[in-house]
Amino acid sequence: MIWDQFKFGFWHPFGPHGQESPEEIIARKRREIKSNGWTLWSFQHRLMLNEWRREIREAGDPPVFVFCSDSPTAKDPASSNPPFCTRYKVIGDHEWQPIPETVEVPHPFRLGKTTVSAFVVQKIFHPVEEFSPSTVEWLSKDGRWDSRKVSTRGETMIRPGGNVQMRRVLAILELKAPDYLALVGVNPPGELS
Repeated sequence: MIWDQFKFGFWHPFGPHGQESPEEIIARKRREIKSNGWTLWSFQHRLMLNEWRREIREAGDPPVFVFCSDSPTAKDPASSNPPFCTRYKVIGDHEWQPIPETVEVPHPFRLGKTTVSAFVVQKIFHPVEEFSPSTVEWLSKDGRWDSRKVSTRGETMIRPGGNVQMRRVLAILELKAPDYLALVGVNPPGELS
């Protein structure tokens, strides 16, 4: 499989989100990719997006994959219908763009927050028939690769090596080069849509 030889990837805790089951999310995102050519897959705001992008760019923009955990007991963080994001900005760009009409990004924002992170996805592999978990190391907040223990954070940049065994996955996302990562958000109060 094309992800077996990945240089960089991301570990993504995955379960019900925004009042949708994992299967519903995957089906909707596949429709969006078919219609738009790519989609946005939101996750909690991460401060390391620029560092992640720099690592990928310095390696020559290799194919990048997101390994979505198989977490059948995960709980949905949304207690009600979440708002839909209306804008996005690819990391490295300066201007916000409206999210295409064919892409939906519902996200349960934390109180007072209007922006979260997102993967720019061009393909979804699900079900994942042949997956041999490899050992990985992950990029820590201080910019060093850690191979000794499992990251306790949510989304984490990973690469082959180290001693940390990847867990089971439900789906694998292939990111769109050279975009890879973005911010998505709702329009702040007082801003025109």
